[in-house]
Amino acid sequence: MSTGPRGAFRRLALAPTLTLALVGLTLVLALIAALGIGNLIAARQDYEDALARSYELESAVSRLLAAGVIEETGFRVTGRAAVPARRRARKVFQEQASEALTLARGDPDSVRLVRERIRAQSRARRLAAPRRRRSARAERALVQAISVARAVDDDLAARQRRRRASARETTRDKTRTALVTAAGAGALALLGAVTLIAALIASIRRPLDELVTATQKLAAGDLTERVEPSGPHELRELDSAFNAMAEQLEGAQTRIEAERMKLSTTIESLGDALVVCDSAGVVSTINSRVREIAPELQPGVYAHGRASPLPPLDQALRGEVTVERGDRTLSITAARLGPGAGGGVVWTLRDISERARLERVKSDFVATASHELRSPLTSIKGFVELLGGSDALGERERQFVDVILLSTDRLVDLVNDLLDVARLEAGKVEVHPRLVDLADVVKEVAALMAPRLAEKGQRLEIDPPELLPRALADPVRVRQIVTNLMSNAHQYTDPGGSIAITLGAREGAVELAVSDTGRGMTPEDVEQAFDRFVRREDGGSGSGLGLWIVKSLVDLHGGSIHVDSTVGVGTTFTVRLPAQPARVPDELQASEAIRAKCVLVVGRSAIRSRLEPALVQLGLDHEWVTSGAAATQACRSRRFEVALVDSGMRAVDGVLSGLDAGRPGRPAAAILFTADGGQEDASAGGAPVVLVEEAARAALDVLRKGTQPASPKAPGK
Repeated sequence: MSTGPRGAFRRLALAPTLTLALVGLTLVLALIAALGIGNLIAARQDYEDALARSYELESAVSRLLAAGVIEETGFRVTGRAAVPARRRARKVFQEQASEALTLARGDPDSVRLVRERIRAQSRARRLAAPRRRRSARAERALVQAISVARAVDDDLAARQRRRRASARETTRDKTRTALVTAAGAGALALLGAVTLIAALIASIRRPLDELVTATQKLAAGDLTERVEPSGPHELRELDSAFNAMAEQLEGAQTRIEAERMKLSTTIESLGDALVVCDSAGVVSTINSRVREIAPELQPGVYAHGRASPLPPLDQALRGEVTVERGDRTLSITAARLGPGAGGGVVWTLRDISERARLERVKSDFVATASHELRSPLTSIKGFVELLGGSDALGERERQFVDVILLSTDRLVDLVNDLLDVARLEAGKVEVHPRLVDLADVVKEVAALMAPRLAEKGQRLEIDPPELLPRALADPVRVRQIVTNLMSNAHQYTDPGGSIAITLGAREGAVELAVSDTGRGMTPEDVEQAFDRFVRREDGGSGSGLGLWIVKSLVDLHGGSIHVDSTVGVGTTFTVRLPAQPARVPDELQASEAIRAKCVLVVGRSAIRSRLEPALVQLGLDHEWVTSGAAATQACRSRRFEVALVDSGMRAVDGVLSGLDAGRPGRPAAAILFTADGGQEDASAGGAPVVLVEEAARAALDVLRKGTQPASPKAPGK
């Protein structure tokens, strides 16, 4: 423990100590200034008092001299009148002498001289007494006495002058002494203040130096550094806070390191491949699984190189992207590390080859089983209908036949749904858009469902506008969409309820809204509305596939579907399909010769609504497929003059290779189009690349000129 003044300073709080020191210094300086000023004032007052007394005494001596002269003049007067005059002169002299003696009090020399003057005057008075006869000798004695009195008067005047001179010198000495004393005291006070401040600085500097050194070590990574609390109270608290912070940082570092080790071990043990890229797209970190799934993605290489399996970033950020890579099927997703585009990206690559194989096996099984079930069910349904028409059946047997027929119809519907699911999953469902009057389709389906609605006493309201643009869609698939939506509304609406169908147009699309006053859906039901095999348990006998099929067909058209539902109020499904495009000038329309030729479009369903209206506008016959396998199959069954290929599809090289293998109907020319921005150079056989908005016009130009801008060759051929 620190002892002495410095230790005392270290135990004090800094702010109160400085405050007390400044207040004390101020008080000392004020006291010194007051004492110095007081001494100066006292010295001046003493000087003035001495001067006043000296001048008063000198004036009294002058009056005493005058009284003596008057009395001495009376010594020469004789006769009867001389006695009273002498008495009066003597009285005046005595009064003046008494006053002079009073004023001389305090100065022994002046008192002595005044008394000598009084004695000299008394002696002269005795010598000048009238009853005595004056001789020459007596006269000389009188003159001598008067001379002595005058000499005493001169001594008194000289004494007062000396007193004034002495007072001036004394005052000067006192003033000098007061100034020197004040200066010395001020210097001592300043020295004390400097000493106090130096002691305070000394008590602060060492703890601050230690704290700065410890902070530098902490910033350099030494989290074990601590300081010993010392110095004033505030610095001790700061030292304690620093130690607490260092302990927390050390603990946090330990926990972070432990979590990092856990995370590293977890990442290394994952079955998925993780690839971390920086903001420039360069691979910075991978786990061991990457070496098995995508060995070309190594730290330091560009993530989107020519051999990279990674899809475009925007696609992976939107959701899972499936990539075929050799004998592997990869599911790839991406997520940004931090806000914006400057934090890098983490890629997840999952080998779903087995899952994809099982999906294919399942789809094949469903398709095969459904196909195999369809023929016997058709036969059963036919024979049951024949049996129901027989007159030999009784009432009870006829009821049994009706039940069998109803169950058979349900099985047929289920088989048809399963076949649609299998074809949709395999990408074998194609849509052939044409200009369709949606109101006619709605009325047709409503007429077919009228008996079912009548059985439950449900009301159907159709509200088509007077001017409704035609939809650019496949009539068969649109009819299937409307049928499924109306069947769903009919199934989940209680008897006596109502179903409303509203048609409209907005922003280049035709809208179809199917509303009911049924039981409605919870938010959880709405989230799962378009999932496969999801069916509510509160009624209905559906398979849980209808809404999934509807959404898949809407997506194939490049449209959208939205559901809005409230429990106990009802549900509304709103479908948006591409509308009839605006008419183009006649000079841009395809000629009759070109109309006879067909364009093969291989592209994603998501961009169909951007390209297909232009093809219809120009009057080009076309067929849209969504995979390379479907394109190859289409080329085997039909002749195509031009192929428009989406450059954003997975394995676009494989698509062009499939077109080349699809003889004899392979296209004479291939045009790549992009929907994601610039017209970058294609990596597939050097085929030209155009924007999706220009693809239809490019195909028309090729058909008109009969030229071959590029042969659809795959790389390496």
